[in-house]
Amino acid sequence: MKFSIVTPTYNSERFVVETMESVLSQKCRSDIEYIVIDNCSTDGTIELVRKYENLVNEGFFNSKNRTVTLKWISEKDAGMYDAINKGFAFATGDIYGWINSDDIYLPGAFNCIERSFLSFPDVAWLKGITSYINEGTNIFQAGKCFLYDQNWTREGIYGKEIYFIQQDSVFWRSDLWKRVGGIDPNLKLAGDFYLWIRFAEQTPLYSIKAYISCFRKVEGQLSREFTAYLKECDTVSPPPAGKRKLLRTYFHIVEPKIPVPFRPLLYRLFFGNRELPFIRITNGRPEICKARYYIA
Repeated sequence: MKFSIVTPTYNSERFVVETMESVLSQKCRSDIEYIVIDNCSTDGTIELVRKYENLVNEGFFNSKNRTVTLKWISEKDAGMYDAINKGFAFATGDIYGWINSDDIYLPGAFNCIERSFLSFPDVAWLKGITSYINEGTNIFQAGKCFLYDQNWTREGIYGKEIYFIQQDSVFWRSDLWKRVGGIDPNLKLAGDFYLWIRFAEQTPLYSIKAYISCFRKVEGQLSREFTAYLKECDTVSPPPAGKRKLLRTYFHIVEPKIPVPFRPLLYRLFFGNRELPFIRITNGRPEICKARYYIA
């Protein structure tokens, strides 16, 4: 098995070393192919990438049973999602993921993902737990294992009406990416939202109850442009009409006022009573479990 991980960069010298280290230093049996796609950075980003390219070529990150490679290009692109599509066009691995140039994977992340995909050949995409770090790389909010219904994902509910599918902890099989044809490069903010809908049209998402990654909150990042993001989401998945629209409107009014411990009951009231699958790793062995409501 081989991981292919893509990082799009532009003037990323502040945090990109931590991102690269978090990919290249992962301990797992699988090979790691790391692909950095740079949009003509004018700071020290490329010098840092070259430094790590040299370390990789010298075998610094290799182990007895696996190899690590690093590929990179620096050329003008049409935006982040164009860069990501370009990166995966170079990919030769079995398992894909992308990590932005200020986020990080946690130690042991690839081992958990690797075990889960090997144990369950029918699972095509996985989502681990995302925690949140500040500019000093300190975790200020531990993540939770959210569960995702295939129909809700296909309808664009997650990320627009309820909690997100955070991209930094999502991994998928290469054939799933090829089946959906990648991300619409015309999108600027909601490319991951688009991709999850396309994936869900093919197969369900399985959550894995393991801490996989950290999203870094910094000033000025694109994810802060939430109003523009929602408008772009509506171009990908139009808002519901009729009774469904009325139901969702009431949900948006009620949901913020409900204490967090009682929100599972609210979700059951609005969206139905389901048992959703997730993967739990016990003593190193993954197993598929089910939980009611929306969080494991």
